[in-house]
Amino acid sequence: MSLLRSLLEGFRSLFRKEREQELGEELRRFLEMAAEEKIMQGMSRRDALRAVRLERGNLEVTKEVVRSSGWESFVETCWRDLRVGTRTLRKSPGFTVVAVLTLALGIGTNSAIFSVVDAILLRPLPYPEPDGLVRVWESSVKYDSARNVVNPLNFLDWHDHAQSFESMAAISSLTTNLSRSGQPIAVQGMQVTTEFFSVLRVPPFLGRTFNTSDGIAGQDHSVILSYKLWQHQFGEDRTIIGQKIDVDGLPCEVIGIMPENFSFPKISAEVWTPLPLARTDERRDGRFLVVAARLKPGVSIDQARQDMLRVADFTTKARPDYNKNWSANVYPMLEDATRGVSRPLWVLLGSVGFLLLIACANVANLLLIRGTGRVREIAVRSALGAARSRIVQQLFVESLLLSATGMLVGLIFAHLGLRGLLALIPQSAPLPRSEPISINGRVLIFTFFASLPTAILFGLVPALRISRVDLQNALKQGTLRGGGVVGHQTLRRCFVVAEVFLALLLSVGAGLMLRSFARLIAVDPGFNRQHLLTMHIWTAPSRYGDDLKRSQYFGHILSEIRNTPGVQSVGSTHFLPLTEKASGSCFSPADKPAPTPAESPTSQFLIISAGYFPAMGTAIQAGRDFEEHDNFSSPHVAIVNHAFVNRFFPGQNILGKQLQVCWKFKEPVEIVGIVSDARQAHLEDAPEPTIFLSNSQVPMYFATIVVRAAGDPDQIARSVEAAIHDVDPDQAVSDIKTMEAVFSDSVSSPRFQAISLLVFAGLAVTLAMIGVYGVVSYSVSERTHEIGIRVALGAASRDVVRLVLQEALILAGIAVCLGLAGSLALSRVLQTLLFEVTPTDPTTLASVCCAILMVSALAAILPARRATRIDPMVALRYE
Repeated sequence: MSLLRSLLEGFRSLFRKEREQELGEELRRFLEMAAEEKIMQGMSRRDALRAVRLERGNLEVTKEVVRSSGWESFVETCWRDLRVGTRTLRKSPGFTVVAVLTLALGIGTNSAIFSVVDAILLRPLPYPEPDGLVRVWESSVKYDSARNVVNPLNFLDWHDHAQSFESMAAISSLTTNLSRSGQPIAVQGMQVTTEFFSVLRVPPFLGRTFNTSDGIAGQDHSVILSYKLWQHQFGEDRTIIGQKIDVDGLPCEVIGIMPENFSFPKISAEVWTPLPLARTDERRDGRFLVVAARLKPGVSIDQARQDMLRVADFTTKARPDYNKNWSANVYPMLEDATRGVSRPLWVLLGSVGFLLLIACANVANLLLIRGTGRVREIAVRSALGAARSRIVQQLFVESLLLSATGMLVGLIFAHLGLRGLLALIPQSAPLPRSEPISINGRVLIFTFFASLPTAILFGLVPALRISRVDLQNALKQGTLRGGGVVGHQTLRRCFVVAEVFLALLLSVGAGLMLRSFARLIAVDPGFNRQHLLTMHIWTAPSRYGDDLKRSQYFGHILSEIRNTPGVQSVGSTHFLPLTEKASGSCFSPADKPAPTPAESPTSQFLIISAGYFPAMGTAIQAGRDFEEHDNFSSPHVAIVNHAFVNRFFPGQNILGKQLQVCWKFKEPVEIVGIVSDARQAHLEDAPEPTIFLSNSQVPMYFATIVVRAAGDPDQIARSVEAAIHDVDPDQAVSDIKTMEAVFSDSVSSPRFQAISLLVFAGLAVTLAMIGVYGVVSYSVSERTHEIGIRVALGAASRDVVRLVLQEALILAGIAVCLGLAGSLALSRVLQTLLFEVTPTDPTTLASVCCAILMVSALAAILPARRATRIDPMVALRYE
């Protein structure tokens, strides 16, 4: 009750100002009573009142003591300090604007990067109970692969024998052709087993999801649409449920519409169709499935991994010829989906953290310099009885005001910066999660808690230092700058060293990333990407299920494109280079006993058409290209790359050699050509041994057509698409883009990292320059008398410049030494992000150190020039 009463009394005092009058009246009555006692002892009323005042003290002091006894006095004091601080900052608009913008820059960049980190790495997946979601991969010690796609029969064994999972689903991603009213469109699709939606526990927006009967071969004629596709292609028509649309040439019933923004991490899709799996010989070979599962309640990741090791051992014993040396592993779905971007994003967040520290050091320096001019004010306050804690509180409240204003302006910067960051990410190279990235409540909380420590970092230390003054010297020296202040110059120099040190760390990181990016884009990909147009087509199994018919269909399309004006050459491949796609399989020399698939050597495989190498500009080193007569009725042939020869047949002439390949061929294939190496999945990966097979002999259902144009490839895009539709009006075409665009998208991640670090490093160096300029400039103003005496005694201008520059270079030199040590310590963080560049690259380190020293010298040039213009007579009269 006493606490409640205290709170009520405090609020009363805050909001009822008549309480002040009551206090004054009460104290006045107390003095009257004491005076009455004196009068009764024989004193006059005037003498009695004077005696009481002498005994009891000043009335206003007594009021202050009474006021300070309650908690509300602290609130009132802070409110007064806030108003005083606002007036003080308003009187110094230049200082206030610079300090607020500096803080806003640091806070805004941190908030922008944190919004990306939060959306991708920290926010739970948008499914019910997301912690139970995992991905299950095959793994192989032999091929050094921790995450490999899954064989269908192995998936069925996992589904039937694993005990750690509540449900498990297999996924196959592929392009899907849709047609309604004769309008073909190609969309990204997913074939999924019927438990897919129950694993994610996401109900449909309309209709239903797949049931068991939908997954039976022959009954798999149902389709689920994404909200976006339903909205754009079907006009949000709710009656679409139950209707039939053509999916890959077959009529399928639309059974459901998924909610808006529903997606699966790292695999985009606009339609979902059933994936019927059965234990047939057709499913024995090949690994191409992605597996998602949900853990049973109470089962940990480690328990699930042990369980999968047991099941993988079962599959190895059941099919040793295919599963020997293969195992399985389990990863949390969020960790698995973001593994490629987590380290770069944490590095960027750490970088903007350095930028915020530099901003804090800069503002702290500004406060110290400004505080030096307020020494007399603080000395007067102290002389009048203000406690040091009270002065610190006043100065700290001003820092909080700056921090709060910087936070508000920083949110504007964060919004603009986030838009710029997202603009660097191409649409065709999306982030691993499709949830929107925005300034939300979590980011606002982060911004607040990032702003609060900044006020402590840049406000408290200067406040403690400024509040410590020598009263006698400060009052005696009058308006002398810096009078009575102890150690300000040393603290300011420490702040500048810290700024330059952090700026050097960021600059080294940016320099390494730029050199790495330059090395990456200078890599010879093994083809000429200029004047090259690409587009993807998918042939419906229902219409082109026969291999011969499909082969002739592709040949007819390529022939029509070849006759299109502006086309120099044309070819096709089932996986386009630099799109993170590659396929592999096993092979063995035909003249030796064939080992089992698990023990056979492996190679990448690409199914291409005749004319692919001329279209791509890849040189044939020996032998010949595929030709028109390489068809179903002719002997099977293959082409290999230079890396294949070097790894498996070094120093041998392998033209004419027979290989047994684990593909559709039962008979050996003859090597008829050797081509130059080319990068396939990633530009940074060394060329892998590759076997090329002819699409005329083993036609795929999908292909990417590459067209070399005589001029601008964009100018012939419509003509090439029209040529395809001349062959089949219902053939959908997708992903029409130039190879230059494909190349640009393939390096989007390192480009994003390099540009971001470069921008942050530039901002950091700019802030460090301001810090160096501020310290040197103020040092010149403090040493005006000394410089004047030097000039009067005959010092030349170059001597004065040398004196001023020496201070800046000494500070920068100390920071460079510390920065080099810090850069070496950060080498492990950057190691995995660099391409053909070591974290201790001497060229980068030397260049950055020289640049930092030059920038520091430039920052000191203006103060140095001002120092040379000091008039000795004015300087000597300065005191």
